[in-house]
Amino acid sequence: MSVHPGNEWLNCQECVDFCLEYLEGSLAERERVLFQGHLDRCPECVTFFETYRRTPEISREAIALHMPSNVRDAVRSFLRENY
Repeated sequence: MSVHPGNEWLNCQECVDFCLEYLEGSLAERERVLFQGHLDRCPECVTFFETYRRTPEISREAIALHMPSNVRDAVRSFLRENY
């Protein structure tokens, strides 16, 4: 899907390429407007961008989770007995 605010176009690959710069706030004004215009009209890129944006947060949460040793031991015991 291509989107064109005014006379300029931004395709899905270009949108993907701009994700990091957009999140860092280093995207030039013209590209930022094109990026936002594309997201306004492309649900597939919105899904990709939201996943991309949340990846560090989800990774930190996963790393922070620690299974208590008694739960880990119970799971191991269950698996040894049943598989």
